Amino acid sequence: MVKKVQICKDASKECSDGNFVICARTDAKGVYGLDECIRRSKLYIDAGADMIFPEGLDSVEEFDQVAKALRDHKKSVYLLANMTEFGKTPYIDIETFSKIGYNCVIYPVSTLRIAMQAVNTFLKDLR
Repeated sequence: MVKKVQICKDASKECSDGNFVICARTDAKGVYGLDECIRRSKLYIDAGADMIFPEGLDSVEEFDQVAKALRDHKKSVYLLANMTEFGKTPYIDIETFSKIGYNCVIYPVSTLRIAMQAVNTFLKDLR
């Protein structure tokens, strides 16, 4: 993964004068624990990642711990949080994410859930 990040960073420099943001995701927390998630994230930052996406964190405390560790490693790193409704992580509001240092919060299935409600309503009407 480190090599992939390095290749992406080189391509960003070559193709966009470094303006293309390299986001590296790690799912290590779910398999190896939080310390390994942080360790890998730091390696990705050193390899050129501009943003880190630590997947599978379970609490505000874990998000905060990761943010502090990564900001101590590199102040300017961007942090992305995944707020999938009905996932493992309890709902955390965007103000809390902002307060603990996350730059980006994604809600990857929200629009799908809304669309599916419309589909369900239509199918009931059709029946």
